[in-house]
Amino acid sequence: MEKRKPSTFQIADSWAFYTIKIWKEKLQKLRIGQTGGLETSFLKEIIGTPAGDVIAIRFAFLYYGKFVDMGVGRGTKIGGVAENRTSRALEGKMLGNRRKPKKWYGKTFYAEVATLKEILAKEYGHKGALVIAENIGDNSIK
Repeated sequence: MEKRKPSTFQIADSWAFYTIKIWKEKLQKLRIGQTGGLETSFLKEIIGTPAGDVIAIRFAFLYYGKFVDMGVGRGTKIGGVAENRTSRALEGKMLGNRRKPKKWYGKTFYAEVATLKEILAKEYGHKGALVIAENIGDNSIK
């Protein structure tokens, strides 16, 4: 019995599942979210064609998760993050609140996007090679 290769849609769905898994691990490692609300809010949506090609991959989670990643909120604006970091480094004390970025989202996401690009490049390269090989053997090409 011949093993069927997964469709692009299935590859994207598996990748999205794995990306969410990594995000959840990051949240636990960085001790983000005492209530677990952010961790349970992750959703993925793969938009594709009937042929199995992927048009878009969408993720959703509670909006405050981005603020945690940037280290802003409750009185700390995006410009205040650098001031807080400088204050800690130079004076050893804190001006304002102690909020600092907990990078769980951005770096992880872009690393996983790079992984998906590699996977899809191999997949489409393989499909392209098969099409060429089939057409080379076809006598109708002149």
